[in-house]
Amino acid sequence: MSNISLSHLAFDRGIDRVTYTRQQEATQLPEREEALPPDLGGRAQLDALLSRPTLDDALDAAVRPLLENRDLLMPSRFGQALQSALQHLTDAAERTQDASTDQARTLNRAVRLLKEETGLRDLVQMYRSALYQG
Repeated sequence: MSNISLSHLAFDRGIDRVTYTRQQEATQLPEREEALPPDLGGRAQLDALLSRPTLDDALDAAVRPLLENRDLLMPSRFGQALQSALQHLTDAAERTQDASTDQARTLNRAVRLLKEETGLRDLVQMYRSALYQG
């Protein structure tokens, strides 16, 4: 007898979805912080064939911003980009340190805000690790 769960079957409406059980293939989780964002995850083939665009889908597509580099949605890549931006801003602020212009003040404020942001992100990561450890 197969070990397929029948909890998703609704006999008054019909079958909601089709599932396949493959015993020989072991699925692995992605590496930590390398998982795709939820809206980019794979869709079931049957869902892709049977789903029709609705008004909600059209509104969602119209409001969603266009991204050139979707890799930035991954936490590890975003963290790298944030560190790179902080380094570039720090270098630019050091070059304009002698001048007391609005540009120097703006760069120093941007560096201060990015350092605060990265500090808060590090704190969140530390708390998350503490929760994982129990």
